[in-house]
Amino acid sequence: MSVKYHVWQKYFIGFLTVAVLVLLFVNVFGYYYQRNRLLERQKQILYQEVRLISDEYQEDYVENGVSREAFVQQLRMAAVLLDARIWLTDRTGTLLADTADDGSVAPAVGGEQADGERADGAQEEPAAGVNLAELQTGLLEQVYVEDLELKALTDEPMLAVVEPMLSGIQLRGYLIFAQPMGRVLAEVDRLMFLSNMIAGLVLLCFAGLLSWFAYYHESNLRRLRKAAVAYADGDFSYEMKPGANDAYRELGNSIHYLAEQHANLVNYQKNFIANISHDFRSPLTSIKGYAEAMKDGTIPYEIQGKYLDIILFETDRLSNLTNDLLDLSNFENKGVRLECSKFDITKMLKQSAMTFEGKCSQKNLRIRLIFAENEMMVYADRGKIQQVVHNLIDNAIKFSHTDSTIEVTVMEQREKILVSVKDHGIGIPKESISKVWERFYKTDLSRGKDKKGTGLGLSITKQIIAAHNENIKVVSTEGVGTEFIFSLAKAE
Repeated sequence: MSVKYHVWQKYFIGFLTVAVLVLLFVNVFGYYYQRNRLLERQKQILYQEVRLISDEYQEDYVENGVSREAFVQQLRMAAVLLDARIWLTDRTGTLLADTADDGSVAPAVGGEQADGERADGAQEEPAAGVNLAELQTGLLEQVYVEDLELKALTDEPMLAVVEPMLSGIQLRGYLIFAQPMGRVLAEVDRLMFLSNMIAGLVLLCFAGLLSWFAYYHESNLRRLRKAAVAYADGDFSYEMKPGANDAYRELGNSIHYLAEQHANLVNYQKNFIANISHDFRSPLTSIKGYAEAMKDGTIPYEIQGKYLDIILFETDRLSNLTNDLLDLSNFENKGVRLECSKFDITKMLKQSAMTFEGKCSQKNLRIRLIFAENEMMVYADRGKIQQVVHNLIDNAIKFSHTDSTIEVTVMEQREKILVSVKDHGIGIPKESISKVWERFYKTDLSRGKDKKGTGLGLSITKQIIAAHNENIKVVSTEGVGTEFIFSLAKAE
């Protein structure tokens, strides 16, 4: 699957998920929230009107003997104003009057008389009608009733408020105010329609925004993919054109940097192989040539010793090169493993200087040791630091002028011990100073003079000092000399 469809698919699935969740929330939670809110509001409105009518008319009907017809007429007027339906029942729940019914009603019960008695004390038959308490169990014990179904009176569920009529503490009957539930639900449907319209518009805007994001991400990913493919194919000149200054630009720059590093690595490998081939081929050619010459008698037996010395010299070159390569390989694969301890750096430098007496005498060189104190303790890997000192002094001897002095100085500076190896030789060209730490790097001046060097000594030295979390630097002037300075931790 291409990047394009992969990105669009993810965004499409994400949009569908959000859309479904939003619509579910609006139509489920939103519906019940709006329904309950409107029902509560309508209940409060009905209850307030019931209380108002009850306070205004109930006393006249119950206490002052106002006729039931007059009271019901008042209720009909209130029902018109409220757009509601009002039922009047006796205390048992039997319907006495219905504002939706224009027929006659039973005579009113006045004063303190109980239902079924006339004002003159004569007994009358209760009005014929349905009993609401029987139609809806528990109706008269509630204040609010939702979805009230009284099929004998109405075909639709009602929202009702029940108000008892009292004479003192004596129950005389009930007033029941009712409105169709469909009216409330119609308002809920209207609000839900508006909510869905708003949700649809929001989702439409959201879809447009996601489409833009998908296009933006897809186009940037496509650029990065093309660049990665080009770099993988070896086209390191491919130029990426990332979008805005954002994470994609940073990622693009990182990929470009990785490609540059890979290109440098490829070039390094080529140079590495070329250098290895050169440094191995030269001594091997000499060894093979002189060995064949001695074998076929071209070199007489009497002078073979001279050429055997050359063979041994070239063999030493191969051995040193092999050892240096093994050291570098171990450093890269396993890191520089240190076994640090306290030791006297001045004593170690004296011992190292003594090992170079033979080489120094060949060029009439003198190694001068300059110590700030007779004993200076450091904390480091003695063997690795001895290798560093050996490489630096050997390097100084190779590039020093005849009859000159090599100065080895040790001084203390800010809890550090600084070691300097300075020669008065051919120096290093300014443009080559930054490259002396590279493997196999040799300046043109040194390549002609240094036949035994492998070009790996300074690279090894750099890694050893870095493993100690210390620094090494070089200061050189062409034709004047070179100085290497490295630091070590002072032993407590």
